[in-house]
Amino acid sequence: MDPRTKLLIAIAFSAIAVVEERLVALAILALLPLVATLKLGLAKAWFRSLRLLIPMVLVASLITLAAFGLKVALVVSIRLLALSSAFFLFFRTTLPEDLAGALVKMGVPYVFAFILTTAMEFIPVIQRKVMGIMDAQRSRGIPLEFGWRALRHYPALFIPVMVSSFSLADELAMAMESRGFGKKGRSFYKDYKLTWKDWAALSLTAFSLLLWAFCP
Repeated sequence: MDPRTKLLIAIAFSAIAVVEERLVALAILALLPLVATLKLGLAKAWFRSLRLLIPMVLVASLITLAAFGLKVALVVSIRLLALSSAFFLFFRTTLPEDLAGALVKMGVPYVFAFILTTAMEFIPVIQRKVMGIMDAQRSRGIPLEFGWRALRHYPALFIPVMVSSFSLADELAMAMESRGFGKKGRSFYKDYKLTWKDWAALSLTAFSLLLWAFCP
């Protein structure tokens, strides 16, 4: 599908998930992106993302449980899982350059679209650099395991990461300047057009929103 179609579907799904408070409806919403993830063969990547998500969900659930009770804690937990699964599916099936082109086609200024997609592309690059720096420092005998004991050694990680990040930003700025970034009349490699499949998906999404809004 066109990236604009997937983005609008993700926004509509998120709106329902944020407003909905019924446990059964939220559970069904959480299952929909999970089924799509399994269908697309992205189960392993989704389970890897859960390792980062589960601690956040547990903390939010415990805070909500202490403040508002069990039902609200369950609602918050399922809502977070539904939202994270939906956007995991969106970003795993949409290339950053396609998202940028689609956003520009929707009227978003190219500068903002470029900033968003560049951040998406550089996150895995920075992650790989962090892992490489941690391995290098461990080989020098500097313990960088997570915990209070290793806290005093964290500058040995943060300083090289910051220097490397600034170096990447400087190289990106020079590349952008050499290619005339910001010049008017920019053209794109792809021309994004909505097909009948996109219109069908958008119509089904709009019908689902109306059905959810007017049905008790």
